[in-house]
Amino acid sequence: MDGWTDPRAAMGTLPQYPHAHQDELVSAAGRGMAPVAAAVLGDGLVSVDADRTDGRQFFVLTDSRGGTATVWVDAVPLVRGTLADTATNTTSQHYVIRVSDRLPTRMLHRVLARELGELMAVRERAAEGLAPVREDSLREGTELPSEQALSVADRGRVGELNWLAARSSAPDVSPEQQAQARAEFSALLDPYGMRPTAAMSDEEAFRAQERAARARYRVAFGSLSTEAVGLLDTLAHPIEALPPADATALRAARDAAVRAERQVEAFIGRREITMPMPGYDQNGLPLPRDQLEPAAERWAQYREQVSERTVGALEGQLAAGQFPLRKVVIGGGASLTGRDPEALLVDAAGRWHLDPGNGIVQSADQDRDLAQWMGVDPYAAVEDPRHRVSIHAVRVWEDQLATQGDVVNGRARLRLGLGGELLAEIRPSGPDGQESDTPLWVACDGTPSIATGLTPDAVPGMPRGATGVESRSEAVRLIGDRLRELEGQAVPGARELRAWLTLAERGGADARTVLGALESSALKDALMDGLDEETGARMDNCFTALDSTGKWETAREAAPGRALLGDEVAENRFDPRAAQHWIIAGSGGTGVANAEIILRENPDAYVTIIGNAPPDALRHQVQYPEMLERYTTGENPRLTIGRTEVGAVETYQHENGETWFQADYVIEATGERRTARAGGYVCSLGRTNPLPPALQVLADEVRDRGGEISGDLQFDRDDQYIGYGLTFAVDGREHRVDVDGAASWQLPREIFAPKTGVQAALNEMGQRGLPSETGNAAPGFSPIARQSALRARAVAEAAAGDPDAVRRLPTVPERWQRPDLTRPSTVASTAPAPAPVAMAAAAPTAVTPAVETETETETAAAPGTQADTPAEPTAQPTAQPTSEPTAQPAPEPTAQPAPEASAGRGAPAAPAPGISGSHLWQMGVHRGGAGRPNAPDRQEQQPPPPGHEPPEPGVGLDD
Repeated sequence: MDGWTDPRAAMGTLPQYPHAHQDELVSAAGRGMAPVAAAVLGDGLVSVDADRTDGRQFFVLTDSRGGTATVWVDAVPLVRGTLADTATNTTSQHYVIRVSDRLPTRMLHRVLARELGELMAVRERAAEGLAPVREDSLREGTELPSEQALSVADRGRVGELNWLAARSSAPDVSPEQQAQARAEFSALLDPYGMRPTAAMSDEEAFRAQERAARARYRVAFGSLSTEAVGLLDTLAHPIEALPPADATALRAARDAAVRAERQVEAFIGRREITMPMPGYDQNGLPLPRDQLEPAAERWAQYREQVSERTVGALEGQLAAGQFPLRKVVIGGGASLTGRDPEALLVDAAGRWHLDPGNGIVQSADQDRDLAQWMGVDPYAAVEDPRHRVSIHAVRVWEDQLATQGDVVNGRARLRLGLGGELLAEIRPSGPDGQESDTPLWVACDGTPSIATGLTPDAVPGMPRGATGVESRSEAVRLIGDRLRELEGQAVPGARELRAWLTLAERGGADARTVLGALESSALKDALMDGLDEETGARMDNCFTALDSTGKWETAREAAPGRALLGDEVAENRFDPRAAQHWIIAGSGGTGVANAEIILRENPDAYVTIIGNAPPDALRHQVQYPEMLERYTTGENPRLTIGRTEVGAVETYQHENGETWFQADYVIEATGERRTARAGGYVCSLGRTNPLPPALQVLADEVRDRGGEISGDLQFDRDDQYIGYGLTFAVDGREHRVDVDGAASWQLPREIFAPKTGVQAALNEMGQRGLPSETGNAAPGFSPIARQSALRARAVAEAAAGDPDAVRRLPTVPERWQRPDLTRPSTVASTAPAPAPVAMAAAAPTAVTPAVETETETETAAAPGTQADTPAEPTAQPTAQPTSEPTAQPAPEPTAQPAPEASAGRGAPAAPAPGISGSHLWQMGVHRGGAGRPNAPDRQEQQPPPPGHEPPEPGVGLDD
């Protein structure tokens, strides 16, 4: 996804339309895509066919080689300053253009032209297996890139020029609109470096710019339309040599551009970039692919050293009687894009550090926006842009980000101190993964952040639907709530049974014990009495959930190492050779990933995936089609996929005396009924929605003290989702905790009850923002990198005093609700006829476009100012006053003198315009911290980071 910006949008001056404007934009796209595509693609385009499905607009473009590309268009909330972005999926040839729902309709087709130019460039380059051109050519200045070729962004700019050129001479466009298009075309030649801007009297500067402009013209010529070439011949001259009308228009455009740039500079400020980008060497070049694996090993070792230094420093503070007061972040992964280097990061280095698979399931093309949000180059990690991003690259990126500040390899959970303070109980882990028996205690400074990744797997047999119960813990909670009601009605034994149930759940009693106690209780009938139909069905499902969990626990005991949850496979906590045939329950992305791991790690294994039809998103990813081709074909296929409704796990006694598993299923293509029998069983049936593990003990402590827990969704000022927040109110105090990352897309049902519909609304928003055609999903690696970067910016702005930077809402904003697109599409299949070629056969031609409907009365941005201006306002956080910890946790640390209050920090700062990716690093400079308790001294204690060059032959990394 690659966005482009407009200064007016950056400053919040684009109009704010009602929700119905989204419908108008999508409808206008339907009316205008054919002429826009004809202008941009010229004789490379054969036809455009438009249609709608599920309330969405899409177009099928057929090229002159017989290939097709499906382009989806929607109008959604985008980040400030961004007029549009595009997700490119060269795996399934689906492309999703999202335009800002604040875009004036009159600007839409010009924006679509640019996005079409970009996505077609990605498509053409990927078809040849070529890496993208890294440097833009169409940028003002005399310095030219070493590679004389157009980048993807350049192709978008050429698409924009081609569209404006077509508009400037279209016979069915008014003379005023023709003149406006000509003026906008002319204004773009300045920022695109295709016209000298120095005065002709300054001969040296003028000649240098003129030579550079001619070079850019030669590079772009093959992609320019005939009309664009003609306009360039007329307008690509110094202002002194232009016809009077064109000179007047250009002078006005330049004046407007200067005013806009001054406003933007004043709005976003400037700052120096002090942090290296992850995955790059000291010279600013991406790490070569053949160095990624050894680099990952070196960075893992470095991270372990940093963790040891951090643990030692914290232990030293506690031993010296200094209770550490720190910002605390628990969890890592892709959310490290928002990593605050002053925060103490506690992360077990899970998921991608443990996953034995080939890499994330998206290609470099599908995750190209990582360059924007994480500051990394996914293309450097692959041989072909359609290949999956290497797991070693992911590990390098995450460890580089993690070690920008203090980090502890391990796990943490939040607790209440005896005086009600919010504390972090940290258990470091060593290189062997074993956690320390002795915890470290840290007082939380400000609002802790939790980003512990995907929530736990559901076990087989959980009741689904409106009255479903997804886990044993939810069943116990709902039964406990019902017992509390009975206790309020003075039903004998209700209080005692509820107390026992609570102790049993916290003590880890197995589900069979819990179910047996409830089944034999005299209160079982009372639990159901007096309930309405829906509530009664849910209570009955609580018993079903406990029964299914009991069967699963029995199966795991009878077949140790062979009855697994999906996360145990994904995190390599299993033996793939423990069985030669595996059943995987669940046909979604997790189940498919687990199947790939088993088939790869055990070349003799056979896998049967059972479940509902695989979600549509799988066919848009790289992994699933590759798996089907590799493992379901040939003389000895090792993968079978069947359809069934998965219930509780079924076991039987195999002739060898072992407990085995079985499941009935149907081969969908033939209707053949089969029974899978296997020695191994993996449950990958989806995720439960509990509180993150780091918060479960805190929630128990708050409720035991009579406190309450509430939650809200968090959005930035642009209505971008940045996670959810929880408020723990107890003993007259409130503690805020924020949840980021993949976990933030699974709202805890005990806080956000299913009947509120908030989770359903969040799911719909995620699907709209990232349709399955992108090959991605909201909790995926690249989308989480984006979310966390936006979150870091919003938190920084809030800390700097902006009250609207982080908005806490009860549900999803209306802007994310899909409009009712009831009007039929007006676009028919078209086959544009090419116009005569005037300059060269290589130059594509454009047909005459239809009239662009003028339904808006706003004035567009000044020509030449709406593209390529970085406009991401950012601010760095100021310290929040924190109360002094006055009581010890239980178990108690050795000492706890009260720390001093944190000192305030400097004024907000923002990225430097023109520095690619600089907006990611608003958190990336040292911001002081005078007056804080002594913390680990990173500058002196941490070892220097590893170099990117491989070690000399015969010399170990530690020598």
